Amino acid sequence: MELPSRPKNDRYTRPGEYREIEGRLRRLPGNAEVPCVVAYSFDMRTRLGPFLFADMRLLTAGPRAVGAALYSAGLTQTRIVQTQWNPRFRPSQARLDGRIPQMLFVSSMQIHSAKAYSLIADAYSLGEARPLIIAGGAKAIYEPWDFFGFDPERRLSADLVCTGEEFVLMQFLERLMTHRGRNEHPREAFHRLRQEGAFNDIPGLVFREGDADEPLGRLLDTGIQRLVQDLDELPHPLIGMHLLEPPHRRSRLSRRPLPIHKIKRHAGAASLVTTHGCKFHCPYCPIPAYNQFTFRYKSPQRLRREMEDIGNATGITRFFGTDDNFFNNRETVEETFRELAKGRVLGKRFRDKVFFMTEATEYDVYKNRDLLPLCREGGLRAIWFGIEDMTAELVKKGQSPEKTKELFNLLNEHGICPMAMMMHHDGQPLYTRGELYGIVNQVNFLRKTGAVSAQITILTPSVGSKSYEEPFQEGMVIDEANGHKVEDYHFDGNHCVATNDPIPWRKQLNLYLSYATFYNPLNFFRAVINWRDPVWRVRVIYQALGMVGLIRSVKTGFRWLRDLYVGPVRKKPAPPRKRLEMVTVTPPSTLPDRRSWPAIRETVNLPLLGSLQHEHVG
Repeated sequence: MELPSRPKNDRYTRPGEYREIEGRLRRLPGNAEVPCVVAYSFDMRTRLGPFLFADMRLLTAGPRAVGAALYSAGLTQTRIVQTQWNPRFRPSQARLDGRIPQMLFVSSMQIHSAKAYSLIADAYSLGEARPLIIAGGAKAIYEPWDFFGFDPERRLSADLVCTGEEFVLMQFLERLMTHRGRNEHPREAFHRLRQEGAFNDIPGLVFREGDADEPLGRLLDTGIQRLVQDLDELPHPLIGMHLLEPPHRRSRLSRRPLPIHKIKRHAGAASLVTTHGCKFHCPYCPIPAYNQFTFRYKSPQRLRREMEDIGNATGITRFFGTDDNFFNNRETVEETFRELAKGRVLGKRFRDKVFFMTEATEYDVYKNRDLLPLCREGGLRAIWFGIEDMTAELVKKGQSPEKTKELFNLLNEHGICPMAMMMHHDGQPLYTRGELYGIVNQVNFLRKTGAVSAQITILTPSVGSKSYEEPFQEGMVIDEANGHKVEDYHFDGNHCVATNDPIPWRKQLNLYLSYATFYNPLNFFRAVINWRDPVWRVRVIYQALGMVGLIRSVKTGFRWLRDLYVGPVRKKPAPPRKRLEMVTVTPPSTLPDRRSWPAIRETVNLPLLGSLQHEHVG
């Protein structure tokens, strides 16, 4: 299931190419007349764990990035709908200036796929007036076939799945909008051009083969995307913030997006893309392969400008860097925080006003611990550490009890919150006497060494990872318990869905007991009275929210715990198979070069591009 990589000399787009495409799109007449909706799917059944309040208060980066890309490319009638804010939103009821959206972009993680399918199904109720449906996000990247024929009659499908980032989408839109007939609906233009082979040279797309009215057959895959190396080329995230739908419980859209100065009422923090890539290759993680084992980052100047602009415009000064491992490269860290230390937002220095949060490995932060004073000057206030297992029995990433204790104490001294992320795995008991192997022992150790929060998840097969199929092959993955079928939303790490333990409910109970070990009234009282703690305020808040989150998580997750207890528990006999046959498209040699297409579009006879060469891959 791990994604392949392009050849090393062909992994990146040409420098400046993204902005060239964006500029050409913006100059095309008629783009501003195309209503678009970007819908972020959110399944409320995944609201478990100590951070279940953050999912409502954190502005996710993905849908904002898509919306900003569309707006910057001239598609200015765009609205972004976050379904955690708008749970009753229905695309069939959406209107922009009284018009039905002509393009619907559905973004979804695997655990939120059920909501994505319901949004697509609702769009189909519009009949011939339905929009062109484009699916993206993590679910689409790793399992694109699931967006085609997902209903029993195999009638409902996305028109197109984008398995790449904004660059792929811009390439596709340029081809579509350039060759769209006057007043032609984008969906009709897409299916006409698709059958003529017009999109076969754009890596990062999956679409059906054959006529749109025929029974669903094979899927065509154009291959692995090219990556934009310089993240500064991408649109400013503040553009997407101007397009957000206000929170409400109606099925329709509001007349206007949420005013920029009112966003802080509903969002306490904003996600920012800062770096992409990680040098570790953990078997359960799909991130390195997705990034084709590269490391990309924004320039320090661009990152500082984004924080200043967003803070001054919205009042939001809490930022979460959607990094895979921010401390992956020492030079990048040093340059970035030297620049951020110069920043000012709402009249104050970043050190005094900004609360910047990010992710990193203990190994890299420990190695660069001399930079922590500089990081604090640049506004760094919290680091989430994927420690997973303190004894390194599960995975070795340079972590150790001695190193953890020294590093966490140092972080506390500088006013930076260490946030621990742990994995409860098969073979690990709840408690061990005189040893650190038990999950409760490790959670207690982390609290005593200064961890401000703890996130404990159960090791779960992660789609797109190197070891995804292994638990299925070993008969570990649960298919159903007490007649309750396992769905995508169960694969969130908060449900025990993969174990060889003969008493699977015990693993689920261990999760709750581990959280109760960290978040409880006694630890809350300890945090309150230790008022000299440099991170006192944050520690007290996380203890309070953690206890409330634990109570709600037990209430929400009790049904699954009961089903595992009552049984019977049946396992999946094999890894899930592709819903449809998918073949990789190799464009014929006569296809115009991807860079020269716009310049020669008037002379290309598109029907001649219909002959395809197929290479079976599944």
